[in-house]
Amino acid sequence: MFSLAELTEILGALPDPVFILTRSGRYVAVLGGSDARYYHDGSGLVGQRISDVLVAEKADWFLAEIAKALQAGTLHVVEYGLAGSDVKGLSSDGPQQRIWFEGRVQALAFRVDGEEAVVWVASNITERHELEQRLRAQSETDALTGLWNRRHFEKRAPLEHERAQRHAYPVAILIFDIDHFKSINDSCGHEIGDQVLKQVAQTVKACIRESDLVTRWGGDEFTVLMPYADAGHAATAAEKIRQAIASLAFSGGLKVSVSIGVAEWATPHESIGRALSRADEALYGAKSEGRNRVVLAAPPRDAQDHAMTVRHARLLWRRHFESGHSQIDAQHRSLFECVEAVQEAAAKLEPGNLASVCAAIDRLIDDLHSHFRYEEEVLGEADWPGLIAHRLEHTRLLSKAARLRAELTQAQSAAAAAELIDFLIVDMVANHMLRADRAFHALFRPASETRQD
Repeated sequence: MFSLAELTEILGALPDPVFILTRSGRYVAVLGGSDARYYHDGSGLVGQRISDVLVAEKADWFLAEIAKALQAGTLHVVEYGLAGSDVKGLSSDGPQQRIWFEGRVQALAFRVDGEEAVVWVASNITERHELEQRLRAQSETDALTGLWNRRHFEKRAPLEHERAQRHAYPVAILIFDIDHFKSINDSCGHEIGDQVLKQVAQTVKACIRESDLVTRWGGDEFTVLMPYADAGHAATAAEKIRQAIASLAFSGGLKVSVSIGVAEWATPHESIGRALSRADEALYGAKSEGRNRVVLAAPPRDAQDHAMTVRHARLLWRRHFESGHSQIDAQHRSLFECVEAVQEAAAKLEPGNLASVCAAIDRLIDDLHSHFRYEEEVLGEADWPGLIAHRLEHTRLLSKAARLRAELTQAQSAAAAAELIDFLIVDMVANHMLRADRAFHALFRPASETRQD
């Protein structure tokens, strides 16, 4: 149908370059590439090997992709970038920006000069790639502050986890929020609130290293992921952030402070979720201790170790925790004392002897049962509209506590005791009593006295 000369001319007119490459990386032929906007004449590559043209790391990548295509026997599609620094002997007038390509690689059914070979079609996709990168950045950036958002954090964190494990370096996590931010919005307006968020974001960026990842987690809460930072370095950085934000001045004399929780991420043994939880517990400790401070999280438990790590931040009763109902508040204070007894028993734990810890745990669970029943009676008499949801939450918490207590009875291990203690202190006492319970404070206290975080 076509003469050899005509077929050669047709192949040469292909817009994208077509390379015939052997398994060893030898350029047998270069066809097409007629679109001069994107490609240079590649005929000079014929007879050379990929390792003659590209630096070792990039050449090894191409050889690996050729091997994959030969093994699969089907169309193999890859996306890759080439920069001037990847090409050996490139003159200084070469491309300054990385050029992106889509490679469509297909194994040939015959050998070329005794070697297996592939057809590699390279299409310049730089414009498309850059557009995709811009769109991806927009989807992972917080519009108000310009910081990365939670989606970006969740994509980056596993990669950082992998690198930290591979190279054995520490990673730390900071979580912080703006003290009394709701009050700022209520009293000064959301425009001022937005200004505060933006200024805090810029201040944090000025305080951290280029390698650190600062994220607007949501609302007025932020995180900082710090590679190559142990707990001590992270706490120092957190204190620098706290002081810098405390020194900011806003219109009308408004002053702002932050509470910060710091956790060193034990990367070989700990999930990112658990590390974040420990940092969040430390943040809550900072709130409980008066705000505008940095609290360092306790290290994670090791299930293979008999020692028990107890949440370091003590739950100290503060006047602003009061609901305004004297009996409910008396029971809350009593529960705080039970928590302290549990922590003291755990601190004195001896391997193989859980009796004292279990006794303190059981007393706390019994007191929580009694308190929840009494609280529901009081709220029912007050016709509180949130009672049904609140009662369901009580049931959920008590059910989980019962399950964890049964697991402790069966396992008789320090790790099982620590998990139950964590749940009782953090979820049932701290988070529920000092957060969820605030929803009914307005029943017993004047609105002007109801505290907001």
